Amino acid sequence: MFAVASSFAYTGNQLVTDFNAWKVSHAKKYDTSSTEASALAAFASNDAIIKEHNHKDRSYKLGHNEFSDMTWDEFHATVMNGGLHHTRGPKNMMRTFIQSDAPMADAVDWVAAGAVTPVKNQGQCGSCWAFSTTGSVEGALFIASKKLVSLSEEDLVQCDHVDSGCQGGLMDNGFDYISKNGICSDADYPYTSGSGTTGTCKSPTCSPVATLTGHMDVPKGDEKALKAAISNGPVSVSIEADKSAFQLYKSGVLDSPDCGEQLDHGVLAVGYGTDTRSIWHPFATGKDYYKVKNSWGTTWGESGYLRMVQGKNMCGIASQASYPTGVTASSGPKAASPSPLPPTSAGKTHYGDPKDGCLSDEQENRDVQGTTGDFCSPACVDISRSGVFKCAVDVPTGVTAKPECALTDPTTGGMYCALVCSPTADIVDQKVADAQCGANATCKPVTAIRAGLCTYDD
Repeated sequence: MFAVASSFAYTGNQLVTDFNAWKVSHAKKYDTSSTEASALAAFASNDAIIKEHNHKDRSYKLGHNEFSDMTWDEFHATVMNGGLHHTRGPKNMMRTFIQSDAPMADAVDWVAAGAVTPVKNQGQCGSCWAFSTTGSVEGALFIASKKLVSLSEEDLVQCDHVDSGCQGGLMDNGFDYISKNGICSDADYPYTSGSGTTGTCKSPTCSPVATLTGHMDVPKGDEKALKAAISNGPVSVSIEADKSAFQLYKSGVLDSPDCGEQLDHGVLAVGYGTDTRSIWHPFATGKDYYKVKNSWGTTWGESGYLRMVQGKNMCGIASQASYPTGVTASSGPKAASPSPLPPTSAGKTHYGDPKDGCLSDEQENRDVQGTTGDFCSPACVDISRSGVFKCAVDVPTGVTAKPECALTDPTTGGMYCALVCSPTADIVDQKVADAQCGANATCKPVTAIRAGLCTYDD
């Protein structure tokens, strides 16, 4: 009994020493002795979780950070705070097609490419959705303009009334808000909701510095499509983060059977790669991973970043991913609505064979990822700026395939239409599928997006 008590006293003294050092490094102060005692108790509990986990042979490690003085319930009620809504609105697109002239790279890092702003901190506000939204728009704006601008989460938290500010929101709704109103810079409209209070929308509002035309949803659970999307720019993703592994994550590739798909946190996928041995990662696992930017400050994780294993839809990372389209710089009010779909030339229709010449509002699309052939493709048009995009419906004689707003240009973010001749890539009767494309085109299966497209082989 005496020996056990002595051992406990030593451990307790060491724990207090560690807690005091942690307080200094994180500039923590407490108003009352009882508050500090509660913080120490939470620190002790988290310290035990960290040590127990790190003694196991796992692909990731836990460690102390600025949240170490919180119980899980306190962390969930303040930092997470119901930050992600689950229901998406009506879909603009039935499918997501990724257009590419080259295979995907083995590894992508948009941080190294300069397309990602420094790690931010949402504080005690469930505004993760706003940080995820601005992150993908910041990346798309950099890719389009080569200028990295930190955008205003406060603009979304305060002024996007479809969402609920510090009580949660959804990235798709954030994109819709920006498409209608633009978004201000962080410099003009800085983040002040970290205390947990949403406040009111700034009036008069600042001048928007970026706008967009729409967004695309990555097919649920399709990690190949998710990687293809990330290869074109940062992507907003939803994950389940209601586990102690997230509160205390420190390093490595998160690969845990305990992580489910109950989505409650919005983050930003900024790359992918393989965990290979280096001076920074001497105990590499060889696992393929997604690189994810969080909004919990730089003391969390790998300087604010997380790596999550590929191929397992880990924590639901591929369950609700989306990215903005048509992102451009803006220096004032939004432009007037575009004109209606243009009329066709006499005797010609959209979706024809490029060898006969495409119409003025079309481009020649060739080498769509996963298929062959080419075709004329008109742009998708949002006539009323309602977020609902439409395709020209005039088609060549004999065509019964359906025009769909189905292609994304990774360079410009623009969206284009194509003739979808099969709802799946598995074409049961090729002759029937080809007949949908008329006399001169054929239906090509596209495995990556589980559908067929009408293309011309010449």
